[in-house]
Amino acid sequence: MHNLGSLACLLLALADPPPSGPPAGSALEVVAALESALADAIAKAEPSVVAIARKKGEDDVTTAVKGRSDHPGAVVEVPDGPMDLNVRARLPLGPDEEFGADQISFDFGSGVVIGDHGEILTAFHVVRGAKRLHVRAMGKQSFDAVIIAADPRSDLAVIVPKAGTGITPPRLTPLPLGDASKLRKGSFLVALGNPFNAAGQDGRPSAAWGILSNVARRLEPSQDATSLALKNYPTLLQLDAKLNLGMSGGAVINLKGELVGLTSNSANAAGFDAQAGYAIPMDAMGRRAVETLKKGKEVEYGFLGVGLDRENLSNLVKSAQPGTPAAEGELQANDAILAVGDIPVNDMDGLFLAINYFTPGSRVALKLLRRDQTLERTVELAKAPVEGEIIATNRPSPWRGIHIDYTSTMPQTNFAMNVLEAMARGGVAITEVDPDSPAE
Repeated sequence: MHNLGSLACLLLALADPPPSGPPAGSALEVVAALESALADAIAKAEPSVVAIARKKGEDDVTTAVKGRSDHPGAVVEVPDGPMDLNVRARLPLGPDEEFGADQISFDFGSGVVIGDHGEILTAFHVVRGAKRLHVRAMGKQSFDAVIIAADPRSDLAVIVPKAGTGITPPRLTPLPLGDASKLRKGSFLVALGNPFNAAGQDGRPSAAWGILSNVARRLEPSQDATSLALKNYPTLLQLDAKLNLGMSGGAVINLKGELVGLTSNSANAAGFDAQAGYAIPMDAMGRRAVETLKKGKEVEYGFLGVGLDRENLSNLVKSAQPGTPAAEGELQANDAILAVGDIPVNDMDGLFLAINYFTPGSRVALKLLRRDQTLERTVELAKAPVEGEIIATNRPSPWRGIHIDYTSTMPQTNFAMNVLEAMARGGVAITEVDPDSPAE
């Protein structure tokens, strides 16, 4: 991180002008203006950043989900607004209470308020496996929360304050979303979060500032489960700010006080610079994921169905799986995919992101290079399978007790290719059957 005093001294030294130049004090005025801009951005954003404590359940099963079984002692009547931490410590919440004002949680992270109804964006790995979630916000507000949707591919989740009889909703201020695609290397950014659970006692986040070191950083995931869940590794923002334990799910803001990224410690894979900080960008794909999760819905990604040149990480097609959109669009081995719609493609990461940008059912034009000839093929994308726990509390209604999905979401290793091809045309995958339904 940079030190404002050191920066001021450096600028003053560089500004030692000849007699005809501007006065030396002008450099200090520039630094003072930057300091004021940073302070204003922090003041605007910090009421929207919260601390999240997690109590894990048995076998790491996520049960702190809206509509699932309630936690013991979670409903408390507080007549005068959101509960003060000191008041909460005196309330008899039962044997499951572990988040009093004088107690410290060692399983914690950060979150950012993004909705008018208290929706809080955080990293999925912060809340995954939770039996109970407890949030502390500015103004000594303290409340339980539940998950309404979570996406393991983007490592994003949205939680909301727990509602019920006798629970007064907290007063939360949403932070506007910015556009990370407008950032450049060197852009000034501020990270706000809950390092080492410092905000877990009073709800006040800590701030750090620096520059954007790199855009769309690609990391090779290590073999631990957390890193493998980070499916958006080709898009990460790299900051020159070190993100300590507890900063995952925190805000990365620009000088306008807009949310342009969500901090993630799970990107600090073994063998990489531990001093660097990484963030999930609020670009077009990130914003789409956030808006979908806010509605309690599953984030869906397009699927083409090609085998790629993973050794060279190129955009060269090695095979088109039978029955997939790629095969239906007559893609062939050794085709190079140059563009997906209006999105140019130069390598495997670019192709992966371009296809995922579109939703299932989208008809997109593919620009191909086949030998020395440029071709165009139009395909209708299927749905990409997502590994890990998907949480969506706002799901499509079942038909006679049947929940269905694209056949492309099925674990293809369990089926012969000719079976997949036969299922592809007009077929569906039955993902769930409701108990006591006609389907059952």
